Amino acid sequence: MGQSKIPLYAYVDETGNTGNNVFDENQPDFVTGALITRGDFDRAHASAVADIAKKIGVANLHGGELGLGRIDAIADDLLSLLNRIRANFFFARVEKKYLLATKVFDSLFDSGENAAVGWHHYNLRPFRIILAFKLSTAIDEETGRLFWECILEPNEKKAYEMLPRICARLHGNLLNVPDARSREILGEGLDWARANPESIQIHTDRKIARQGHLPNFVAFLNLLHGLEQYSKDRGKKVARISHDRQSEFEPILKQWHELLSNAPPEEFNWAGETHTVQRVSGSQFEVKEDQSSPGIQIVDVVLWLYSQFRKGREIPEKCMLIVEYALSNGWENDFSFAGVERQYISTFGDILAKPLNPQQEAAARALMAEMEAGRHESMTQYKRDRIPPFMRSVSRAVEAASEEPKAE
Repeated sequence: MGQSKIPLYAYVDETGNTGNNVFDENQPDFVTGALITRGDFDRAHASAVADIAKKIGVANLHGGELGLGRIDAIADDLLSLLNRIRANFFFARVEKKYLLATKVFDSLFDSGENAAVGWHHYNLRPFRIILAFKLSTAIDEETGRLFWECILEPNEKKAYEMLPRICARLHGNLLNVPDARSREILGEGLDWARANPESIQIHTDRKIARQGHLPNFVAFLNLLHGLEQYSKDRGKKVARISHDRQSEFEPILKQWHELLSNAPPEEFNWAGETHTVQRVSGSQFEVKEDQSSPGIQIVDVVLWLYSQFRKGREIPEKCMLIVEYALSNGWENDFSFAGVERQYISTFGDILAKPLNPQQEAAARALMAEMEAGRHESMTQYKRDRIPPFMRSVSRAVEAASEEPKAE
């Protein structure tokens, strides 16, 4: 098999898992890391990893158990192995406070459910990001905990009983939002959600769906997206993803890998952006104990060093060379306030910095007036039919079908 035909293998571990508790100050981030190799690392390099472990008198390599001292003792060997196989890495960071802010915004301000929110404020990414950032200033810890309890509540009645109180608390904190127009937009959305909680899809009765709110799931989806991009950039298929065993989340990880890897490849356009659902088509997904996967052990050590580096800990020189290798031969998805701000400025900064000419300003004002008229019409229609905006097209289709003459 030629080098160009050798498929990719990914070995995945994670750190910062606090389960349902996203408020642990000692674990503010959840990070998933992947070692990516050409060919099956476990099959080709098991003996090399075992030899490295023997040098420090252990059977398996675990970053947290070894600590900086013992990792430093084998750092030269680890770095030599990484260079020899030309290893690559991917890190998906989820800042839990940012995740909370986006969950609050997505849950309460989706214009498909909340008729008082303009379509553009939710569906156009630049507006959505800015409003989510501003809303975050209104989320104190007590409100955040109440919201998190609400979206994870298995009892539907209890979940909907919490929703008006959450909206009221957020509304009371809107003075923290820095500008009057954003306070107005957010305030009207909160008032409407508080008055019409039945339209907000805040509850799910399936545990596996509720797990989709957790950092583990968000990081995993970002990992699959990263592997998809890596695969396309290098023209190589991902053959297998080996994930460290996490018994609580195995079902949802397997389910979403199967769903996305078998999704159709067609692209679609939404709100001016092009998307595709398919990820790592044709790949296998397995969950393994780390002691049976040398690749998972390697990423465990590198991920632990990476997390110490991100926490600002002092790292020995040889260990730091491993971190520098991983950062130089890998990339990061940073789902955090700082990371999303950097991406926002990089993507939209030049556009937003340029003043509009008179024609552009007139067109923008006309479009905004049209959007505002549509928002008011949506609220009025909900008063008439009590059908959430996202269900209206379905309702119209059903009505049209029922009015068609039946064949004799």
